[in-house]
Amino acid sequence: MNRFYVRPVGLRPDFRLVLAFIWGNADCDSDGNSHPASCREWTELYAQNRGQPDQVFDINPVSEEPLILEVRSRVACLAAAVAYLLATTTRSEVSEAPDGPPVSSDSLGSQLGGFDIAAAWKRYLSSPFHDATLDDPYPNRRIKSS
Repeated sequence: MNRFYVRPVGLRPDFRLVLAFIWGNADCDSDGNSHPASCREWTELYAQNRGQPDQVFDINPVSEEPLILEVRSRVACLAAAVAYLLATTTRSEVSEAPDGPPVSSDSLGSQLGGFDIAAAWKRYLSSPFHDATLDDPYPNRRIKSS
């Protein structure tokens, strides 16, 4: 199992933005503690790409104070990509042990393998879930007038 530990500073991205970054519009199974869906205080997220059943990652807290999230996946580049996204969007440090020293961005980048970061950011930035709020958690369901 590949593991990274993220110490988030502030709120996490909408969990659906994490899925968009990793897989785009893929059919995913997910579970976690983001209630409502647009909540950015989540600390647990399980996700599986139904089209590629081996593509699974899990995020769980290993410490509440300070908050440390463990990112796990059997797929090394998947764990690294999720940790990279969380570190980037929450201005966090990433380590390979809960109390370990931070991993350099070069080291984390080398573990991304063939993961296309540029395409991932494009998916992330074009997601309708950037507009999600607690009052309007499903901006993707808005009827667009022509």
